[in-house]
Amino acid sequence: MAENFVRLTANAGVLLCINGKKILVDALHNRYTEVFSSVPDDLLFQIAHGEGEFREIDLLVFTHDHPDHYSREWTQEFLRNHPDTHMVSPISDFSGSNVTILEKPEETLEIKEIGLACVRLIHEGEQFRDVANYGYKFHMDGFTVTVLGDSGPENIPQVFADADLALYNFPFFTILRGKKMIGELRPKRMIAYHLPYEEKDANGYIRATLRSIERNGYENASALWKRDQKETIVF
Repeated sequence: MAENFVRLTANAGVLLCINGKKILVDALHNRYTEVFSSVPDDLLFQIAHGEGEFREIDLLVFTHDHPDHYSREWTQEFLRNHPDTHMVSPISDFSGSNVTILEKPEETLEIKEIGLACVRLIHEGEQFRDVANYGYKFHMDGFTVTVLGDSGPENIPQVFADADLALYNFPFFTILRGKKMIGELRPKRMIAYHLPYEEKDANGYIRATLRSIERNGYENASALWKRDQKETIVF
């Protein structure tokens, strides 16, 4: 039986392996940002060239076009080497039969026996309100996973509720409105991410997130912040 897991690349980049399906989300980015980590070049090469667990990817998904989530250069390299992978994204840098560009506020797709509910969400931060930021709910043989891009922890529609696994940016755990949103969405299991690698965590986000998970009694929660860190999913 195939292993079910979530593996971190960097920041909010993950490889989802669930029920025999593989989805890369925001996993290819190398542009410098002051606060968050980019994916190391050797790991980008592994992903783009399909080495190890990065073989036979079903979906390549991006939530939005920001430097800590997306690299055009490495996405182009990936698509060149993975002609059978389908890309879903609001970013219009690529086209073809294996590329779906999101434009509507809500879209429902089924690709490679994976169901996707795609909903445009408001990016956190007033200066980013016009960014096309999408959340996704993936359906894989009865198991659901949600990712929300860089949506603020408020006004998340109920289509994202009751997920078997929800990946939330770390402020969902550390600020009051985030904790309220968790209560409204009721996920069965949670993973906190969009954290820098430890050596770049000058603001103490990792420690604050882990402490908040413990203090709030989130026994169904864990966090990803290390390169290649993996959480096994049992269901």
